[in-house]
Amino acid sequence: MVVWTEGPCGAVPCAHPSSWEHVIGNQSDYRFDRAVVPSHYQIVLEPDIGGASFVGSEVVDFVLTEVTDSIVLNSVELDIHEATIKGPGVESAATIVYDEDLERVSLTLSQTLEPGDYQLVATFSGILNDKLHGFYLSKYTDADGIERTMATSQLQATDARRAFPCWDQPDLKATFGVTLIVEDGHMAITNGPEIGRTALDGGKAEIRFGTTMKMSTYLVAFIVGELEASETVDVDGTPLRVIHVPGKASLAAFALEAGAFCLRYFADYYGIPYPGKKLDMLAIPDFSAGAMENLGAITYRETALLVDPNTATHAELDRVAEVVAHELAHMWFGDLVTMGWWEGVWLNEAFATFMENKAVEAFKPEWNRWLGFATSRQSALEIDALRTTRPIELAVASPEEADAMFDTLTYEKGGAVLRMLEQYLGEEVFRAGISAYLVKHSYANTVTSDLWDALEEVSGEPVAEMMDGWIYQGGYPRLNAAEAEDGTVELTQDHYRFLGGGEGRWMVPLRYRSSEGDGRMIVRETAVLDPGDDVLLNAGGDGFYSVRYDADLMAGIRSRLSSLTSHERSAVVWDTWSGVLAGDTSGSAFLELVAALDAEREPAIWAVALGGVAELDNVVSSDLRSDLQSFVRSVLGSLASELGWEVSVGDAALTRQLRGVVLRGMGALGDDDETKRIARDIVAAGGSDPRSRDGDVASAALHIAATSGTLADFDAFLEAYCDASTPQEAIRYLRAAATVPDDVAAARLLTMVVDGTIRRQDSYWLLATMLGQRQTGAATWERIKAQWDTVLAAMPKQNIRRMFDRVQNRSEPEVAKDIKAWIADHPLGAASTLIAQQMERLDVRVGLRSREATSLKVPGL
Repeated sequence: MVVWTEGPCGAVPCAHPSSWEHVIGNQSDYRFDRAVVPSHYQIVLEPDIGGASFVGSEVVDFVLTEVTDSIVLNSVELDIHEATIKGPGVESAATIVYDEDLERVSLTLSQTLEPGDYQLVATFSGILNDKLHGFYLSKYTDADGIERTMATSQLQATDARRAFPCWDQPDLKATFGVTLIVEDGHMAITNGPEIGRTALDGGKAEIRFGTTMKMSTYLVAFIVGELEASETVDVDGTPLRVIHVPGKASLAAFALEAGAFCLRYFADYYGIPYPGKKLDMLAIPDFSAGAMENLGAITYRETALLVDPNTATHAELDRVAEVVAHELAHMWFGDLVTMGWWEGVWLNEAFATFMENKAVEAFKPEWNRWLGFATSRQSALEIDALRTTRPIELAVASPEEADAMFDTLTYEKGGAVLRMLEQYLGEEVFRAGISAYLVKHSYANTVTSDLWDALEEVSGEPVAEMMDGWIYQGGYPRLNAAEAEDGTVELTQDHYRFLGGGEGRWMVPLRYRSSEGDGRMIVRETAVLDPGDDVLLNAGGDGFYSVRYDADLMAGIRSRLSSLTSHERSAVVWDTWSGVLAGDTSGSAFLELVAALDAEREPAIWAVALGGVAELDNVVSSDLRSDLQSFVRSVLGSLASELGWEVSVGDAALTRQLRGVVLRGMGALGDDDETKRIARDIVAAGGSDPRSRDGDVASAALHIAATSGTLADFDAFLEAYCDASTPQEAIRYLRAAATVPDDVAAARLLTMVVDGTIRRQDSYWLLATMLGQRQTGAATWERIKAQWDTVLAAMPKQNIRRMFDRVQNRSEPEVAKDIKAWIADHPLGAASTLIAQQMERLDVRVGLRSREATSLKVPGL
């Protein structure tokens, strides 16, 4: 639980990190001072994959800065057998005392050490766990149906201490040399390049790797198993490979292409060469996150790296490109320059989010990547309009609190705020500031003010004064625009929330446009514009704020909708839907706007519009639902006929994506009989139907068929999941199985999650999908409650909170009340802030249901 108070921040009230009080402990309980400063780790690990264990040794060079007779470092789930401190005239064996609560070990010495240079020499052993953190096991089935096991690691945020004793915090950087002792025939990968190999007795090999740059402990990686590597691509002197389990070589080419492009793009953008000596991108069968930016050995979930461009949907292909770009951006932002402590993790993740979009936009300009990012921005806007939001940066103490920082606000809000700042300052000015920041702080750690200093120096703008309000206070402003009698436009701001306004105020970097020209200004409390009566606020659509126009100005915006840029249209659609969630705008008014999109050809905009319609569909009465389905058919019918089910050779990527979005809307949301019939025919024919060879068509058909599927369909989907030829296809079928509106199917699928038939990495999102289903979600909730502890144990601990990602669909008042009461009685520790946000999202939808269930007026009916 976190409690904070707000105080002044320049001209903007905001919560500084120092004003946050942590109930479960202070930073000093978990964060080391610099009494011991490590400089180099020499680590030897020997995994026993069959025995699910490993043994290791290390020699750590460190500087002691004060007199002591005890050395304290991090260790958890490790047995340290011997530990000795060596230095000039000193060799002292230590007495080893563990502190399990703080995940520390004390090495008490028989003599006092003076400040100076020393070495820690230790031997230890540990477990290869199945929890997807630390040094852990991952399993897969080979082409002959034999189960294989490999060892891999995930050390962020604070799990290096599960692999080797260390000072496990980001500002205690060191260099790392690693030796892995493995079975013959096993590939071994870590951060540095292989520099030597020695055959050992017993069918083993000792593999030595080169020393890394100075970096944080959480970036160390170890991967061992029966693996294959792609061809090596030379990227301006950096060897680049994709590594995967056997039999998946055909799925590596796209990631190699994207990786090579991004390496060159970032080196050019930052003006700094890639800081590693080689780069391996590894597809891991069991992985709790999307990917991890280990220097030189980036690990990925298979769906985020391995893909067949000929059968993938546009979204699936885009996902691989953006994750590859995100992780490669981290080689500079995060690895070369690292936040000083976990409250500043946004400096890593928000920048990687921002830069992934820059790189993919350059890699595939025809994809309109920044418009795709608008949906991510809108997800952050929804969370940030809650009372239970949090600042992007806040104080962090425990490992659990560090894990909780990896959320939508850190990634998407942080990335969106950076995009807003870039567009306000100008792209080249912003780039110059970023390059200067990275050059100045290479191999070191930073805080947020270091970034603002660099940007202020190159721009001459009051960046810190303006941006502190966006970083240190939660929420965002709404700009209210009203035309005055003299023709000027008066602007005011308020703290926008769905459930009652807040007290926050911001310096808003506004860009606007009218027939009189473009302009920009910083809006504080109020402002007056004289731009003409065709003003558009948030020009470019990149602002992290909402806009509400008076009736006349809004009527003008709608009349000019087709003349706005795609980013601006997306912002108008989102602002209108956001108003529906807040109760400021009727659902009918939103549907009128959707009807005006009949000429729209951007799939990302239709995704936002149809997402709002789907939410209305979830809450309206059965009579109104029929009217809403008719509305969807009337809006999409012509476009669906124009696009059809057949793919033309010359179809652009976004045309294919649009086809999938529109057909899915017609069949699943519009309940169109002909669309559903064709979809079932395509699914039944499998690969023999030429239309199924396009990923967007195949995915749309599968989803449509699943929404009215039977128990027999469920069985067929599970069989196809097991036999899928690509990671993306497997996930499509698993999601389809979760969508089938059959209670017996839902109960069986939950059992498969609990008994481990479904991979742990997929458990949380599958449960979220099931909980969000209209027909079976309420019953699924009852089953989850009945075996609560068992369900939680089936998920990686860090992913449990994500089980509630679609809980807002359970807005039936009695079900919602029960969910909130259960969560209140069964708190989930450091995930409580995110869970509270999900419960408030649920409250917002309960309100939506109460307003619209029986009163929604569907245009044209």
